[in-house]
Amino acid sequence: MVGTEETRLVVVRGNSASGKSSVAAGLRESFGRGLAVVGQDNLRRIVLWERDRPGAANIGLIGLTARYALTDFGSLG
Repeated sequence: MVGTEETRLVVVRGNSASGKSSVAAGLRESFGRGLAVVGQDNLRRIVLWERDRPGAANIGLIGLTARYALTDFGSLG
């Protein structure tokens, strides 16, 4: 099991330049430290230095990061 009964996962999807980052920033502003934002572009471009392509490693890293956030993020303080 990932998370607890109180844990929630919100996925924000949309076309390029559709406002996803603005929505995430608004959620972060509202919920503060209790909210983890897992940005695909950040993981792909900054962490992995990968181009956007099918089957890229960022997909697996997004899954791992989301699972970590859902399971362990609440214990960080």
